[in-house]
Amino acid sequence: MAQSLPETIDLNAAVRNRWQLTGQIKLSDLQRMPHELLHSEDTLIDYDIQFQTSQAVLGEAVIKVKGDLELICQRSLEPFTYTIEKESTVGFISEVEDEAKLPPDVLATWVEDMLVDPKALVEDEILLLIPDYPNKAGAELDSKYLSDDSEEPESEDDNPFSVLKDLK
Repeated sequence: MAQSLPETIDLNAAVRNRWQLTGQIKLSDLQRMPHELLHSEDTLIDYDIQFQTSQAVLGEAVIKVKGDLELICQRSLEPFTYTIEKESTVGFISEVEDEAKLPPDVLATWVEDMLVDPKALVEDEILLLIPDYPNKAGAELDSKYLSDDSEEPESEDDNPFSVLKDLK
């Protein structure tokens, strides 16, 4: 559960000792989740954070997330399971110039006072995996939301702006 994740950790100690944080976190414990897209916030996501040294920046972390999200299809409004799984590497920087020192496959993460929020690291990875408009495979839009082109267009008398033509 999220209780195993400390609020902040000292980056120097984590990198020097090659700390590894492993566990599960509940989506409801994450503040920035798009709650309007989630069907269930009780979902547990597995995470693994491995801190390591870096020649170029303050340190790096390999972050792995894996789990099944219950999302709401934006086409049919039905819940569906969306599997996420990703491994990525982040490099910790404290100056803008340090970003250029990172390899192309390492993402920059800003650090202040050498403190890192591991929950935010996991949350960032999950947020990057949730689609902006989740759609269940094969879902179709309900016909009640579609316009009916067979209707006759409004007559000019029904148009509320028809009185303005006399003002010309």
